[in-house]
Amino acid sequence: MVTLTDHPLLRTDSYGKIFLYTTQEDVACVPRHRIRMSEPVRPACLLSAVKTALLRFPHMMVGLAATGTQYKYRLLVDEPVVLPFDGTTQRYTIGSDDTHGYLFLVGYHEDTIFMEYQHSVSDGRGFEEFIRCVLYHYLLECGHKVENDGSVRATDSAYVTEESEDAFRRLDEMEPSPAGIYQKPAALHADGLTWENDSPEVVTELTFPFSALRAKAKEYGVSPLSIIAPLFSRAFYHKFGEGHTEPVISEIPVDLRQVIPSLTTRYFVCFIDLPYEAEYNSMPLPEVFRKTKDFLNSQMATEQLLFRAKRASSVCRELHERDIPIAEKEAEGRQIARQFVRDDTFLITNVGQFKLPETMQPYVLEYGAVLPCSVQPFAMLISSYKGTMKLSIAQRDHDFQVVTELQRLLSSLDIPVQANSYPFLVTRYDGALSSVPYLL
Repeated sequence: MVTLTDHPLLRTDSYGKIFLYTTQEDVACVPRHRIRMSEPVRPACLLSAVKTALLRFPHMMVGLAATGTQYKYRLLVDEPVVLPFDGTTQRYTIGSDDTHGYLFLVGYHEDTIFMEYQHSVSDGRGFEEFIRCVLYHYLLECGHKVENDGSVRATDSAYVTEESEDAFRRLDEMEPSPAGIYQKPAALHADGLTWENDSPEVVTELTFPFSALRAKAKEYGVSPLSIIAPLFSRAFYHKFGEGHTEPVISEIPVDLRQVIPSLTTRYFVCFIDLPYEAEYNSMPLPEVFRKTKDFLNSQMATEQLLFRAKRASSVCRELHERDIPIAEKEAEGRQIARQFVRDDTFLITNVGQFKLPETMQPYVLEYGAVLPCSVQPFAMLISSYKGTMKLSIAQRDHDFQVVTELQRLLSSLDIPVQANSYPFLVTRYDGALSSVPYLL
């Protein structure tokens, strides 16, 4: 028998539970996706599309309830809302009355749709499934003749419980080996840049043809990530590394669906550490790219990924299930999360190519996503759409030396780069503000 507390729609994944007990000041718990359309957004059509998408993604119809010791999901009965939202002036709290309790936010401003999510409900790949569904039904509501080529989980397909499974539970009976995992030393940090408040961030978008990067990667026999990560690390070292010998260590999330196939749209990643050694500064870039590729290859073995995933998800699950007051749990969760991200220099995540059916593409002109940097000085998110790659770099410092140097380094490889910077007001999350008392 399935009880209410074990209802498929109310399941959280083991790893994502940590985000229930943190805030936007601690970690990037509210990522933002920006979709620029070919015409001004129609709010009524957008709201109708969100309602329709929730029929296909019923596990997104959840808010929070609080017991004395835990945050749990609760099924929502209120209708969703779409909000006027430019990302720079109006500020909301996700999961609160602002969003009618929903742990995602859909906003609009002029020709742009914004979609955000509280990271406990999904990872980037999972949330993109929801985004595609909303966009597909939005364009239908607007009267456009678009067709689903089978790549969109829209209402012409059916929800199955595996889409909201806690895929980390598949690791329970496994004992993966830690052999070969990189034992990282202390990392180089941005001296003097610490952030203990939720002041605004700044985002710089660097865009360029993906074909130009791909050509360079092929020329050097490496991957695109093996170029981008060390270039940013070198730029970081030039600003913060004088007199230091510690490596810049980037923290990179890896989608576990590639090693454990799953339909889940919940949070299902592990993290690996990628070092850029001080000695790399004196090496030719092609040699650094190849060293980076070789290191990544050495850390992507299935056993290693599963070990990292089980170790981290077990810590988060244990904290969630511990019988201590919720205030104590929040304090410990925030400490765990902050220490986890501060062990590395910065976070870099690659959500890959955003794909839409061909009939939808004329109406969706531009796509990008931003990962707030929170307590780290920088966070980079890599995305691509219709042949354009976008590096969205969030930072708390208003000194643009690092991103300007990254732009210069990319240009030195004959990759034509355009830059655009704008203020970024991070959407708030607070469990106490987003929850109601839990009733059995």
